[in-house]
Amino acid sequence: MAKRARRASVAEERAARERRSGLFKIAGVAVAVAAVGVLYYSVMSGRKALDPETLCPAEPTSMTVLLVDVTDPLNPAQRQDFMNQLAGLKNSIPRYGQLTVAKVDATSDKLLAPVIVRCNPGTAADANSATGDPGKLQKQWEEGFSRPLDAAFEQLSKASGAETSPILESIQSVNLTELQKPATRDKPKRLIIVSDLLQNTAEASFYGALPTPETFLASPAFQKARTDLRGVELELWMLQRPDGAATQPRALPDLWDAAISKQGGFVKRVYNVSG
Repeated sequence: MAKRARRASVAEERAARERRSGLFKIAGVAVAVAAVGVLYYSVMSGRKALDPETLCPAEPTSMTVLLVDVTDPLNPAQRQDFMNQLAGLKNSIPRYGQLTVAKVDATSDKLLAPVIVRCNPGTAADANSATGDPGKLQKQWEEGFSRPLDAAFEQLSKASGAETSPILESIQSVNLTELQKPATRDKPKRLIIVSDLLQNTAEASFYGALPTPETFLASPAFQKARTDLRGVELELWMLQRPDGAATQPRALPDLWDAAISKQGGFVKRVYNVSG
């Protein structure tokens, strides 16, 4: 009788251990499934649906506008430095950040249309075999982002031969159409102006006698073309002219700094393109 009781007790303990083991296995599977789910969610939530042409998500993470005013032919040194700076700009765009390229032009009839708009989709460094295809991502960056921009940069380096340079009006245009859209309100915003910085329109010309900041900021031309540059970080890449000693004095970038500051912007960098 005692032996039968002991055998029953041993059987019950064995059954209990098997039940506990089964529960632990089920719990382990549940944890593994949950971990896979979390990984999948994190991977998929990190990906964004991109426009097939621009590679931009619905809301880019940053906005950069390159505004180019190449009126006269660039000499070899200028062209090389210009292309070097453009390559650095392209590589500085963060993943899912947007780069819009535009040319200085008249805006009396309509605002400027971009030459090209592209977003950085990421490179191979942004993916691995567990979370994506590095090779595919790198190919997308090269074919959809880098090469189209290089082609646009090549065209922009050629002289336009334009008789006017409505720089101030073009700044107003790209600010309104690109940098001050509601979707960009809380995003980092940067405007890079490539020009000899010689505003030249019927309303305001910096050729001849350069106006003082006080005179220019009080002028009807400035009042008409001013725009809200608050939250925008600016860079001025100044192209030197052959007659630059006379037409591009130190007071010229200072005048632009005053005009941009008056509109709420901040000039982070003034760069004299070599040559």
